[in-house]
Amino acid sequence: MKIHLSLVLILLASFHTYSVEPLACNIGPVYTELATTKWQLTSCSDGQSLVFVTMKGNPAMPFMFFIKRDGDKVKISGEGNGSKEYTSKAFEELKSMTGKEFEDLVQATKLVGKNN
Repeated sequence: MKIHLSLVLILLASFHTYSVEPLACNIGPVYTELATTKWQLTSCSDGQSLVFVTMKGNPAMPFMFFIKRDGDKVKISGEGNGSKEYTSKAFEELKSMTGKEFEDLVQATKLVGKNN
């Protein structure tokens, strides 16, 4: 399943001011679960950001999360109009993600490589 490009571009534009270089989030994808629902995951060129996008059949669809880690600080943004019940559960799960879990997800996307 392809990432909803327009949604990703809008969200990434809002984070552009935090980055010196343009941010490309095309590493992966891998598929994972958040709050018992299926999500497509890619990582970004900065090695510190992840993008989670709902997959077909996910009641949170359409929705995406963008997560940027900077040391101990974590910024999570979400966009879409899927079921708030499911997006809220996924958000809570993302908030509790450890640094090691985050890094493991980044590494998993790197094993797949760039999505062209």
